[in-house]
Amino acid sequence: MREKLLALLRCPSCGSPSSLGLAKAVEDELEIREGQVRCRACELRRPVTGGIVDMLLDPSPVVLAEAEGLERFAQFMESDGWDRARVLRLPYEDNGYWFGQAQAMERLCETVPFTSGQRILDVGANTCWASAKFARADLYTVALDISMTEMQGLRTADWWFEETGTYFERVLGQMSELPFADGSFDWVFCCEVLHHNDRPGMAAALREIHRVLRPGGRLLVVNEPLRWPTDLKRDHAAQFEGNEHVYFLAEYLRNVWLAGFRRFEVLEPALEIAFSRRPIHLTDKASTLGSFKLAVKNIVRKHDLTRCAYKWWRYLMGPGISLQMICTKKF
Repeated sequence: MREKLLALLRCPSCGSPSSLGLAKAVEDELEIREGQVRCRACELRRPVTGGIVDMLLDPSPVVLAEAEGLERFAQFMESDGWDRARVLRLPYEDNGYWFGQAQAMERLCETVPFTSGQRILDVGANTCWASAKFARADLYTVALDISMTEMQGLRTADWWFEETGTYFERVLGQMSELPFADGSFDWVFCCEVLHHNDRPGMAAALREIHRVLRPGGRLLVVNEPLRWPTDLKRDHAAQFEGNEHVYFLAEYLRNVWLAGFRRFEVLEPALEIAFSRRPIHLTDKASTLGSFKLAVKNIVRKHDLTRCAYKWWRYLMGPGISLQMICTKKF
């Protein structure tokens, strides 16, 4: 961490903003690598380890289980052939999961007017690929996660620093209790993370995100899985204790509204061919029905009204798409 971060932090014990100062510090040429921060109001001390400031105070058993699951998942990735070089290619990995993230990020960067020097919070930073991308775009970037594990947590940031020559802050904390002062960020980025909450947890996370955004700041929601009447997927803990839930679009929109957002835009699905800018080509193997569907989608995407109608039909009825949304905090 760098000392500049202290102005954004809020004590996770007493909630005092801008009350944290350095109690101990061991620095290198890049940042403060080891030390402590101390709250002047309540005397709480929290460690800085490997440049990561630990603001995860009294985490719930669910958060602890998920963090331990991420450690096991990192071990699984290594056994499956993942290494530093492969992580540093993210999100441009040749499989469906990462392809979806890459396409969503490219669409987002085309849509969103980022400005040099603005502050962005990457919630659930995980492999830190998005934080690295934001830092390269000259945004003041803070990566937040519940895990410090290399390959599945905040220690992965060191790989990006060495590879790209950029820098971003790392904070250990949870989204339902963000350890930041009110109005600290211009942007909050959530890529496939909000659904790692139960219903009360998601409502709390969105309230916290609204709180830490400045007036006019925006929440960027990317690739949130959805439940539909045609595909009633169920919540599950997953193999690595992911605490994953699946919600209807209406549940997201209701929680966004209750959190205080009064302006929100549901974007066109990033991977749906009807909204793609790429040409649609028929192949020799295309069936009559498949050819007809492609022809209809080609017609749909040429007109704003039909695009809008089809977008809402797909979001409401599914299946096979994820939520992309921008929510703006009112001035």
